[in-house]
Amino acid sequence: MYGEYDPQVLEKLHKAELEMLKDFAELCEKNGIEYFAIAGTAIGTVRHQGFIPWDDDIDVAFLRDDYVRFVKAMRKDKAFCEKYELWGPDQPHKYYNLQPTLMRRGTVFVNENAYAGQYRPGILMDLFIYDNIPEAGSESDKIIKKCQRYKILYIVRNVDHFKLLKGKSPVQKIKNIICGFLRIGLKMLPKCDEILYRRFLKYALMYRGKSDKYTCLFDPGAAIMDIHKSKSYPTVKLTFEDTEIRLVKNYDEQLRQHMGDYMQIPPVEKRTNHCPVELEFGDD
Repeated sequence: MYGEYDPQVLEKLHKAELEMLKDFAELCEKNGIEYFAIAGTAIGTVRHQGFIPWDDDIDVAFLRDDYVRFVKAMRKDKAFCEKYELWGPDQPHKYYNLQPTLMRRGTVFVNENAYAGQYRPGILMDLFIYDNIPEAGSESDKIIKKCQRYKILYIVRNVDHFKLLKGKSPVQKIKNIICGFLRIGLKMLPKCDEILYRRFLKYALMYRGKSDKYTCLFDPGAAIMDIHKSKSYPTVKLTFEDTEIRLVKNYDEQLRQHMGDYMQIPPVEKRTNHCPVELEFGDD
């Protein structure tokens, strides 16, 4: 999905997200918590020393234990919690995805899925959790497939795909209709969200502390890098706009492996962002 922004609106959004990123990084540094930029934020750091010009969100990641430490540190920081809140399956405020998301209070950033799920999130930062998995093989494939199954079912249950038919291809419309009917069935199951999340965690945590390899089981795809801790840590700091953020130390190798020639600017038809259907900065 790709949408064109009014340049002034995108500039204002980048400014708000940069402030959010600085506050996040400060909390992590203050508490000795490792994190690293991934996906578009990592590419932007290396290629543009800041935001990809058309990008509109921030993607950062933790190893599982660092995410747990981040949540504890955040809860103890009153000033941070007055400004931001965490949404996710293990938080009081749920979201349509299993992936935890940091939200700026008093703002609104509603993308297509959030709209279809009747959520009104704020300007946000995606937090990707990396879990241990075995090296390539049947056991690794099994864990990834199981986690993906429960992630997809969780999204299907929490997004009304009947609202996502407009402007879609015939094939995508059929998929959305199937998801819409499946959602009706899932909605009838008591505590379905809790059950799906518990089953996801069962497989996500199966190799915790038993492997050097990590991946993001929320979304193990081309945009999400598998890493080996021994090769990727300690993280390094690189310039991002007027600050510095962390990337894995072998970021060039990782980005080339998963993104190809990421230093080349893609044509317009291959660009993606999350252009919202509703956006409020909370300053009106």
